[in-house]
Formats: sequence, structure tokens, C-alpha cells
Amino acid sequence: MINKIELTGFKSFVSDEIDFNQLTILSGLNSSGKSSVIQAVRLLEKVQQTNKVYLPGHGSIAESRNPYLKDNLVIKCTLTNNDYFEFNETGRTEVSSNFKLPDIIHIAADRMGPESNIEIDPTGHKLGSRGENIFNVIEYYADYEIPSVVKHERSQGDTFLFNLESWLNIISPNTEFKSYVERKSDSSYGTFNGHRAKNVGFGLSYALPVITALLLGTLNPAESLVILENPEAHLHPRGQTEIARFICLCAKAGLQILVETHSDHLFDGIRLFAKDAQDDFYTRVLAYWFELDNDRNTDVSIVKFDQHGRIDNWPQGMFDQFSINASKLL
Repeated sequence: MINKIELTGFKSFVSDEIDFNQLTILSGLNSSGKSSVIQAVRLLEKVQQTNKVYLPGHGSIAESRNPYLKDNLVIKCTLTNNDYFEFNETGRTEVSSNFKLPDIIHIAADRMGPESNIEIDPTGHKLGSRGENIFNVIEYYADYEIPSVVKHERSQGDTFLFNLESWLNIISPNTEFKSYVERKSDSSYGTFNGHRAKNVGFGLSYALPVITALLLGTLNPAESLVILENPEAHLHPRGQTEIARFICLCAKAGLQILVETHSDHLFDGIRLFAKDAQDDFYTRVLAYWFELDNDRNTDVSIVKFDQHGRIDNWPQGMFDQFSINASKLL
């Protein structure tokens, strides 16, 4: 499990250390550094796999250099067992002998919406960041048994597919989901209540890869990290709160999860779960609030829950717009 990420001169970070927990929440204003933390983790994965300091679509590492940096840009990751991996912009790396990043399952903010069909990878069963290969993944893992703590109370069984269908029903009750894989054409598609995805609302299509990624992670929680960008996208408030509950259950099953969110409903859903758990779950959650200073460098505030889901050090600007707007309506 990742213990912390240290960022020196990376994008809007001058010199910052981001501790990770079982469930880590990144929130803040737009372009304040949340996505940069996720990008740093994905860069580490790319360097470890290919030895290239490059992430497709993000340009060279030089484009990520903070203008106030005098020395080399450095990203360092430390695991809970103190193994570490560090690299800088020159390509130089330092790594402890037993370092191994968790298997990262990443669902991006720009994931695919309703699609009539999705190409499959006939050689593998990896879920893409945008939801690529998703129906092939669902078919492959359909009968795998998930941890009991993650099982939805209305699921017909303990398997991946039964629980995927049940958790989808928190988005739109009484939805019948089916997936189809056409191997002779390397294509796949899904239906909701017999309708193709483009004839159904965006919420189900956007939630599907989020739920799939979380269930995948629980199949091997000790070796996995699920990264979710805006899991609340296109969901109504109740759906956002229920997705928060599902995220917490997966974390309780031992899965490490990193969430970037703009949703007060999702954030409050996690707080409610911490309160209702009546155990030490609140100690396994860390939240951060990011904002930029006058030099457009990131200021990081850490936020911790107590056993009642309450926050003593609530940063100004963090999920307080509802209260601000309500006070103006009184």
C-alpha cells in the first residue's frame, strides 16, 4: 500500500508530502493540484514499467516543471513497508530492492459515456482508464466471488456480476443490465432494460466503470490501488451518497482507494459511513483541500474525521457553497 508521495517542483507543487490512507480524498478548486497527485502516481507506474518519464497526452516531464524550482524535479513514492521509488526529470531513479507499486486501476474523469459498442482487447482483461475493454472485463470476472463486506444487501449472490448489477441499481432502481461480447468482431456492448446505452441517461454509463473498477480491486485488495476521478459525474445526490457508501465498503475490505471529487454529497456520504460504522473506520480516511496561493503554487490542507464523521479544522471554501447560497436565500 502507498504510504506517501513526495512532490518537489512538480507542476504547482514546490515541496509537498501527501500522505495516503486506506481511503484518500482529494478536493479543491479547479486547477489547484488534485489531478497532479494522480498524475504523479501514474507517472511512477509508467517509469517502473517502461523506464520512461512520460505519460501519454501530458507532454514531456519538462512541461511539468514548477517555474520556481531551482534543482531537479523529483517524485518519490514510499510504501507502508518503507520501500521507496524515486525519479527525477533527468531520468535518474533510486529504488529499494523490494519496491513494487500496487496494481493500479484508474478511472479517468474523461471516461467514455454512452457508447453503442466498445472494442475489446482479445489478449487481456485489463480495464482501461476511460472504460476501454469494460464488457470483456465484466464477462471474464462475472463468476468471481467478492468479499462479503462488499456484497450489496439486495444482491442475488456473492459474485462479481450479481453485485455489479445490484450496485448499478442504486443509480437507477430496477435496472436490468446485460453485457455482450462479440469475439469474432472484437466488439462489445451493454444494455440497460433492453435499451442500448445511447438511449439511456448518462449516469449509468458513467457509473459503470467506477463500480467495475472497485469490484475488480476487491478481488485482490492487498495488491491493488483504485484511483477514481469524479466518481459522482452525472449522478443525482442520492446516487452520489450511495457511491460513497460503496467506496467505503471497498476500503473496509482492504482496498486502497484514491478519490478526486467536487461533490459535497459524496464527501458527506463518506462522513456518514464513518459515523455509522461505529468502529475505527474514520482513522482509515484522509482528506485534502487544495488551493493556489498568489504565486499559483498549491497550498495543501489536511482534513481528518472523528468517530462521528465531524471535522474540526474545516478549511474555508471546502464544500461550503450550499451553506453560503442558503444563507443568501433566507
